[in-house]
Amino acid sequence: MELSGVVPLPISVADTRAAFAPLNTAPPLVRVVAALLAAVAEPKRVVVAAAESLVGDVRDALASDGLASVSVVAVGGAATRADCLRAGAEYLREAAFSTSHVLVHDVSRPLASVELATRVSAAMRDGGTVVMPILAVTDSVKAVDARGAITATVDRSQLRAVQFPRGYSLAALSEMLAQHSSGDFDEVAAAIGLAGPVTVVEGEPDAFRTELPGDAEFVEAIIASRAQDPHGA
Repeated sequence: MELSGVVPLPISVADTRAAFAPLNTAPPLVRVVAALLAAVAEPKRVVVAAAESLVGDVRDALASDGLASVSVVAVGGAATRADCLRAGAEYLREAAFSTSHVLVHDVSRPLASVELATRVSAAMRDGGTVVMPILAVTDSVKAVDARGAITATVDRSQLRAVQFPRGYSLAALSEMLAQHSSGDFDEVAAAIGLAGPVTVVEGEPDAFRTELPGDAEFVEAIIASRAQDPHGA
């Protein structure tokens, strides 16, 4: 298996603090790139596919953390998430090195660990075409009507939250993107529509979706607690 990594950075990241503001010194973009590098090992195999307006900030953030050798691709036009993934996949297909499988990460999950990326890549090595980390839903989930009134309690025993990073064979990712025409790109729905099954691995509590900069204080507190705990990640 020849593994590479892609971080899409669409124009919808309107508040650049969501990707570039420091979280205890390292911004989200650097944190997710570092997690991919630990699994992929070669900087040239990790590509940040970013909207043209964000490319300068991307290069500055990577260079400031010694990651200047990571590949950056500028995405023009609407620069949606699908456009960025498509540009990243195209770059990998045309690169001098070969790629058979791809880890896709997201800057909204800056605390996802290296171990999680390793679990996803290991499942691909074992034959998984599409691999996603999942975590059991532990909160009480309610159904509501059009007025927002609670109408029922949803059985959460069969519910799972899907996290990042996610793994795909390059062929599967390309097929998913080829089937997408416009609008939001739901990777999970697209993957379920493929012929092959979706392989799942155990997720982790810290790989939750953040809303930055609003969640910055909370995320930094988690990072600080890791540093203080000699047995922490």
